[in-house]
Amino acid sequence: MHKFMPPVYDLSVVCGRFGHEQIGHVSLFETARMLSKRLLVLVGSSQEYGTLRNPFRVETRIDVIKETYPGESEEVFMVRGLRDLTNEYDVTSDWGKFVKSEVEHHMHKFANLMVYGNDEFRSQWFAAEDLTNTVEIIIPRSTIPISGTMIRGMLTIDDQTTWQKYTPELIHSMYPRLRDELMQVDVYRDIFNTIRKQDLSLENFMQVYKQLEAEDRRAKEAAIAKMKDGK
Repeated sequence: MHKFMPPVYDLSVVCGRFGHEQIGHVSLFETARMLSKRLLVLVGSSQEYGTLRNPFRVETRIDVIKETYPGESEEVFMVRGLRDLTNEYDVTSDWGKFVKSEVEHHMHKFANLMVYGNDEFRSQWFAAEDLTNTVEIIIPRSTIPISGTMIRGMLTIDDQTTWQKYTPELIHSMYPRLRDELMQVDVYRDIFNTIRKQDLSLENFMQVYKQLEAEDRRAKEAAIAKMKDGK
């Protein structure tokens, strides 16, 4: 007979843009909840909405997460917005120190446990000295091969059936609200109008999206470099 194992850590933190939440994100939350008494979810890029990478308002992204965990006490499951220092590509140890200060602001201590997916930036988030008493758990993205970009693609092409496959059941009633908010964003209407002339498929969405994302990244990284050169 297996005995129930009590939580190992007091406070865990999961940080991401969650635009919007899908089952891969839920796996991060569930890992953190299983291992800790309290979970703080930080929803990044909170200052930005209506853009390619961040079309949804932070309030919407938070609502989606909370809808997945109805009735959870604020004492054990907290969701808060987190702004970027400049933009989401500017990830350095300064960003890690900022995240740490925000956690300490909300919780009056730093995390005992950080849980995140293996995105390319994660190893650059924190200087070693900022994680002296913190354990990190990385969930391989290959475990659940889905992304927020793909979820937004399903919304764009109005593929509700596939969208439901990769999102928590408790948010399925939010589909009309989420698609409406997404399609109010100019760049997503433009993508829809472009691909519907060819083939309204997720593959076509991803192809167009990746081209636009590369342009977006170059522009934002150039802006970061210009700002730092001006200091």
